Amino acid sequence: MKKPFCFILFFILVLALTMTVSAQNISEIKIAELNRSSEELILKQLPFKKGDLYQQQYLDLSRKRLLNSDLLNPLTLKISSIKTEDNNYQILIDGRDSGIFMIHPWEFAIRKTTGLLGESFEQKIRNPHGNGLSYLIGFDWSDNSYQEYGLEYVAEKANIYSFNYRNFDSKLDFNQKEFKADGNFYQFNLETIPSSKIKNNYNFKFQENDYTINNITQKQEYLIPAYTLNYNNNFEFEIELSRAFSLNDNFDDFNSLKLKLNKSYNLSKNSRIIADFKGGFASEETPFNYQFRAGSFSKNDGGIPIRGQDYEFAGNKYVKTTLEYQRKLWRRDLWGVIFIDSAKIAAVDKELGELDWENDGGLGLIYYSFLGPIRADIAFDNANSSPQFNIGFGSSF
Repeated sequence: MKKPFCFILFFILVLALTMTVSAQNISEIKIAELNRSSEELILKQLPFKKGDLYQQQYLDLSRKRLLNSDLLNPLTLKISSIKTEDNNYQILIDGRDSGIFMIHPWEFAIRKTTGLLGESFEQKIRNPHGNGLSYLIGFDWSDNSYQEYGLEYVAEKANIYSFNYRNFDSKLDFNQKEFKADGNFYQFNLETIPSSKIKNNYNFKFQENDYTINNITQKQEYLIPAYTLNYNNNFEFEIELSRAFSLNDNFDDFNSLKLKLNKSYNLSKNSRIIADFKGGFASEETPFNYQFRAGSFSKNDGGIPIRGQDYEFAGNKYVKTTLEYQRKLWRRDLWGVIFIDSAKIAAVDKELGELDWENDGGLGLIYYSFLGPIRADIAFDNANSSPQFNIGFGSSF
């Protein structure tokens, strides 16, 4: 009985020693081209340190964290690994600092031009001191005007803390009802990336304003915690949950839920289809100025894009689907787009089943530049309606 036991013990010992010898550790981390940020600031964003066991997924997570932090230039960022003679790994990061005001002059010009056409200006002053602290400013002089100031700090593991203050004065018209809101809010936000597929966002807001509708003005005060989960791996799924706690007797508490699901299907090397679904529900107690808004290319304003419609719909529940066909027109850079949006958004006193679908269509061009996709779209409700135009970065749905 002793001999088998001794043999098993000897086998386990040999196996353990073999695994120790063959372990592939990270022997060195090299960061090149930094001219403003400290090397320590970049190192603390990584999911590993010198001496840790090497894992390929570390590189994907490192890249996602560094891109999300805005510390380094995304056009030049490179992360790679080299196997050394002693069976370990050396990690190489080409980490040139991002510009203080912009990534690239073209990107700056397009974003500022489209922003000014929309009667707004926003600017992030990126990490000017090299310690992870950035400054945020924003102004809007449209009917939904505001002035905003904020701070953002990139802590360890790319946990991004931000605090901002906004003073706003809005006069808007949705569902043929005009309302005004004049006030301010303070907002604290934490963003985390625990894996290359998941992003968490925790938000806490205190907002107070005078709310006027039907010639009646009331005071609103809310504490609003919110949580957003984004999962992206072959498809994108996002869910946002929030609850507003009323601090006065004029209004009740209310809840809100939003969902998004997006999937791209490659038909060939030269064509693909993108399917997108969005939905949301808010409780009946939700005041009109906190309800969902929809229409036109309203994505950047927090609205639900229904690209052929005017930006004039509001309600406490909605559902929206998009089918978009993209085909390469010239080399790999220029693609043509055909899209269809179908949506319903219902007021508190109506159900989605009582409404007809709003069906819109349109055409567009996408140029896949080194800065990312730049697209221009034109959308129609019907042959007699005025078309809606849009130009900007990324998707428009």
